[in-house]
Amino acid sequence: MAAADELRGYPVAEPTPDLYQLLERLEELVERSSRVPFSNKVMVDEHELLALVEGLRQAFPRELRQARRVLQERQKIITEAQLEAQRILATAQERAHYLMSEQGIMNETRARCEEMLRHAKEQKQRAIVEANRYALDVLEKVEAAVLNAASHIQRVKAELTASGSESRAVR
Repeated sequence: MAAADELRGYPVAEPTPDLYQLLERLEELVERSSRVPFSNKVMVDEHELLALVEGLRQAFPRELRQARRVLQERQKIITEAQLEAQRILATAQERAHYLMSEQGIMNETRARCEEMLRHAKEQKQRAIVEANRYALDVLEKVEAAVLNAASHIQRVKAELTASGSESRAVR
């Protein structure tokens, strides 16, 4: 059974155990075969060898089909990625062309001017609020000073009136 790639979830081509078993049996056949004296050659049982070769032929098509599916999936992903890259590039080029065109420059300039005007209006409003706060603060201080002065004037006036009554009484 094919395992799944843990990162992408795609099936991973793994040779089936049958293929490995056939290869191990082939290796065992060579190891237990008779050796030809004075050479690196061995004599193998022809029927057993042909049976193993036929088993390998049957096992390989499964592996090849699975590998072909993996390659096709890989090619599909690459093609989709290339198409997406081309689409992104085309969009960027259209945007660049628009920005470089006269109308695009006018629209961008207009948008920036509107933003600057909005920003200036906000600053003006903040300045007015700050000026009003400052004026109110100064007027409150002046009012307190005037009230203090008026109170002082009334005290002095009262003192003068009181001392004027005393001086008339003294005469």
